[in-house]
Formats: sequence, structure tokens, C-alpha cells
Amino acid sequence: MSDLNQFHAQLELQHIYLEVYAERFHYLRPFFEGYYCYRHQLVTRQGKADWEQIFDHGVRSKAASQITNRKQLVRELRLPLAVLIGKLKVLVRDDELSLDAIQCLLDNNLEYTILTRDEFQRLKAAGMLDRMPAEYYRQGSANYQCTGARFDAVGIQFLD
Repeated sequence: MSDLNQFHAQLELQHIYLEVYAERFHYLRPFFEGYYCYRHQLVTRQGKADWEQIFDHGVRSKAASQITNRKQLVRELRLPLAVLIGKLKVLVRDDELSLDAIQCLLDNNLEYTILTRDEFQRLKAAGMLDRMPAEYYRQGSANYQCTGARFDAVGIQFLD
């Protein structure tokens, strides 16, 4: 990662830290996007975060891999935003909130998937846009802490 992208990624981490510390969780999505873009060098020629490049970088579903028209595709967090925020709240609760802890959490959990609009609607109809299925939280379950659990629940498959 270039030094400038690393610098901007660290700025985004600091923004995330401040927002979480102030309990302003509803402002986190743009900072997550910015962090992700800088972390993966998805930037414009002017060095700004370019969320459009997520469509080329994200993990595509099998159905989305057959589509070239960007307008037919949707970018979706692998773990819903509410689940990521929940993980941040656990850090606060356990008094472990730090820039390093946030960076570790995001590097391990912040990933974008690319879906077709139909697949997105299936997620929405199943009520899985903002939550994970119960098995994700159930120890001993085959889908315990499996980030693909909500996609599996509605039959969305990804390229290997």
C-alpha cells in the first residue's frame, strides 16, 4: 500500500474511532467505505477513495459474474453494517476500543460482495439485509461465525 493511501486509511480509522467513542454509529458507513478503498488502493487519479472500484474488487456471486452492466449489480457488505457496528460496541463494552483493535476488526471482517439486483431482493425478502441468521451466533452450528451464512440461507453462491 502506498504511503499516501496508508495515511488516508489511518485517517479513516481515526474518524471511525471518534464516531464509535461518541456513539454516533449511524455515521460509520462512509468511513468504512473510505477505509476499505484506501486499504485496497481503490482510489481515483487524484487519490480520493473511489467506491465505484469496489464493483471490480469485491467478491462476485456466481450470478453476478455473468453480468457486465454495472447498473444491474449491487455492492453489499459481507457482514451487515449492524453486525459490524455490534462488534465495535463489544470493543467499547469490553473497554478494548483502540485504533489497532478497530483496524484488526475491519481487516478481518470488512469485505464487499457484488450481487445481482435479484439476489439483493432475495436477501431483503428474507430479512437478511441488516442481520445474520441465528446460526451465525450459535456455537456448535455449522454456520457459527461464518460470514457467508446469510447468503447461504437464501441460496446465493460465490465464485471460489
